Amino acid sequence: MSSQGQALVSPDYFIYANDNLFSFFGRANYNYKDKYLVSATFRTDGSSKFSDGNRWGFFPSAAVAWRISSEPWMEKTQKWLDDLKLRFSFGTAGNNGIPSDRTRMVWSSASTSWLNGNPSLWTTGSVMPNPDLTWETTITRNIGLDFTMFGSKLSGSVEFYWNTTKDLLIEFPVTGTGYNTQFRNLGKTENKGVEITLNWTAINKKNWGLSFSGNIGFNKNKVKDLGGLPQISAASGWASTQIGSEYIVKVGHPIGEIYGYVNGGRYEASDFEDYEAAGNKWVLREGIADASNIIGAKYMRPGAMKIESTTQHWDAEQNAWVWNSTGLPENEEGEIANGKVSSSDIVKIGDTNPTANGGFAINARAYGFDFAANFTFSLGNDVYNADKIEYTTAGQRKYRNMIDLMAAGSRWNNIDADGNLVNDIATLEAMNATTTMWSPYMTQNILTDWAIESGSFLRLATLTLGYTLPQKFIKKLRLSNLRFYFSCYNVFCWTKYTGSDPEVSTRNKTSLTPGVDYSAYPKSRQFVFGLNLNF
Repeated sequence: MSSQGQALVSPDYFIYANDNLFSFFGRANYNYKDKYLVSATFRTDGSSKFSDGNRWGFFPSAAVAWRISSEPWMEKTQKWLDDLKLRFSFGTAGNNGIPSDRTRMVWSSASTSWLNGNPSLWTTGSVMPNPDLTWETTITRNIGLDFTMFGSKLSGSVEFYWNTTKDLLIEFPVTGTGYNTQFRNLGKTENKGVEITLNWTAINKKNWGLSFSGNIGFNKNKVKDLGGLPQISAASGWASTQIGSEYIVKVGHPIGEIYGYVNGGRYEASDFEDYEAAGNKWVLREGIADASNIIGAKYMRPGAMKIESTTQHWDAEQNAWVWNSTGLPENEEGEIANGKVSSSDIVKIGDTNPTANGGFAINARAYGFDFAANFTFSLGNDVYNADKIEYTTAGQRKYRNMIDLMAAGSRWNNIDADGNLVNDIATLEAMNATTTMWSPYMTQNILTDWAIESGSFLRLATLTLGYTLPQKFIKKLRLSNLRFYFSCYNVFCWTKYTGSDPEVSTRNKTSLTPGVDYSAYPKSRQFVFGLNLNF
């Protein structure tokens, strides 16, 4: 401890926290006539990330299988059924995926001029320790049916699974404690789904052949428990704190739901009564929702982004704003319906979970030539296009780069040919008769459903064409095989997504904010020429 006016000594070195994992693993298998199969596995893991008493996790698993096609009463199917196996497995797996030293107080040096003039001090940082942390555990249950038919021409599997994860390791906000967050074992999630795989050899001749393979999966995830809480929030943080927590995890809902405002396009000149020069403000007509609280009062004019109210509506018979049945009741907590858009108008605007995903492949060969194409796809998921928000917003900074949506002639214009600000309704309407976008000026970045886009895609991931020289030429070169090939990766992607790539998730500090596209590099297209030599 130093006296006032003396500098605290800051160390010039530090020691990384331990990150050690020690495991034991054992397995026993039993096979009776290749008809009844049993496997049992036991694994135990010890992690230095947890405190004494919580370091070891025990994760047993077991699997049984029954080869139905080997039963005597299946003899009549042998002409077309080669193999049929039913299997079931049950097991557990552990996860210690947190940074080290989250169970104890960690001190580090920092500098400030606020504490008695001392330039250095010791600080505990922003993460509260939690000595009770333990392993996150996933329980898996699988039942599957594997089959091979028609002399191995057709094979595949159908698998149903049900996984639950408990004691999730979540970085939880603890505002008001002197810390920002704390890692906790919190809640329980569930994943249920089915996966289908098929392989078909359509042609298999000596000199030519053709085969297809593919898989598709359907998954539903649900939050079963949040430690007694009805919901928790998570922020992607790409815009600092401007947008706030745009992901909400609710019990009974899937992880990956996005919440924001409903975009209403833009305010047209006809939405306003007139411009009041004395007050330097535009007056909205009755029945038009007022988004000045969100976009900024000084930007509230014709051409501004319009945000819809989801909690109240204009009742023409009453000639007044009234709360919707799903919104706040009138006068609750002193709030009165007034047409002002606020944070209470935030609703679910997207879901990053796909309805289905998978891939398929085509393989062909003919007289030394070979061809392979591998596709991947996703259906039904949303992507949060943060770039679309940032590069259509210009109120905070001058000379911002804008994307083509905001090109001159597309966005609303308030300035005439002489460089004067126009406040006449008729003139503004004439100036913007052919424009389609709102003005980029607003007080902050705002998340609306306009920036939530379909992330469905079909991608040709890999395309390969090869040629293998005939044996009579290869033998002259004293080789056993010589093949030339050309491969292209990321050949094309069919999608309606307007960003660079729909297959993106850039905000990975927490698993609670998937599907955000912010300053992501697009996948590169690669071309590879090569040869395979066997001597």
